[in-house]
Amino acid sequence: MNKKATIQYRQLKTENLWEDFNLKAMVVDVLRRRGWANSAKQRILDLDHDGSIVILNKVSLPTSWDGPVFAGQIIHLQQGHEVHAVTQSLEEDTAEFVLQSLDVGARTRVLKGALYFAIVGNHVGLIEGQQVRGLTLENYLTALLVKAEELQPGQVVVLNGKFLTGTGKELSESSELTVTAASNKGDGARKPIPQARGPQVTEREAAAERQHEQATVFEILRMLGWDEEAIDSLGSEVPTGGWIEGIFRIVIKERNRKKPISRATINEALRNIDPKDLGLRGDGSEKGGIVKLSVQREIATVGTTSLIDPESAIEQIVLALRDWATAGKIDCRFDA
Repeated sequence: MNKKATIQYRQLKTENLWEDFNLKAMVVDVLRRRGWANSAKQRILDLDHDGSIVILNKVSLPTSWDGPVFAGQIIHLQQGHEVHAVTQSLEEDTAEFVLQSLDVGARTRVLKGALYFAIVGNHVGLIEGQQVRGLTLENYLTALLVKAEELQPGQVVVLNGKFLTGTGKELSESSELTVTAASNKGDGARKPIPQARGPQVTEREAAAERQHEQATVFEILRMLGWDEEAIDSLGSEVPTGGWIEGIFRIVIKERNRKKPISRATINEALRNIDPKDLGLRGDGSEKGGIVKLSVQREIATVGTTSLIDPESAIEQIVLALRDWATAGKIDCRFDA
């Protein structure tokens, strides 16, 4: 059984690190030197401090690590051994289906999601899960390298996206950026965005919110500093069955003149935002015509389940990286 998955391209931002930084080589060196290569237990990290854990679970064979590729599977497990489910057949003709609480055992951790990746030098291919996104991989690699004392606190792994025009060309500089937020319905039900510890909402928290659903108008207004009273006042104007929409326009100005937003800034700042929510204006308009460098591939699943087979996922990710390199879309070498 196969399922389609989207393989995305990301590239390590090296400006905040040091010259000749090689992500693949450093991860391999840390795993070998620290004795973590054959111990998944040692690769468990608590990233969110909410009882859940993130693990670099399956990795490519250590005997292959001297080659150009390191690959693996990141899994996010949540605390708790109660699962709420319907156990009846959905083919039953019944007035209602009974929701039950199932105890799966105190030693069981429920899978929140999984991500699959391959690294060649500073080039990364990945398949995101619904709830385990590229941000999780960034945070995991950062925490792993800090734990190994290779990175200092404050140094972070940033995996930039590569945004292209709808025709596949490199984006030029842009004079204007728009971000479309999901509408808020007029039913009074608004999910609050997590509050940062400081006066601002950090990118990590904002992006974590987007892992579950697109950021709504009200959530973005919170990030822009609106207080709850102002948001409630705006929300009270929305009739039941109606909604509020928002398109946020971002420009950089100097002496009342627009200053171009560079391609590098776009690739970094928007790496965790869905391209369909973006619009750029500069050398022509790219609203509705922006894509990330990515490709869809058929991935084998485990038996008849919907779980992706890790070996199949990693194989297809490496093939995608090779194809992009051969086509000249990325400057990635497999013979280095």
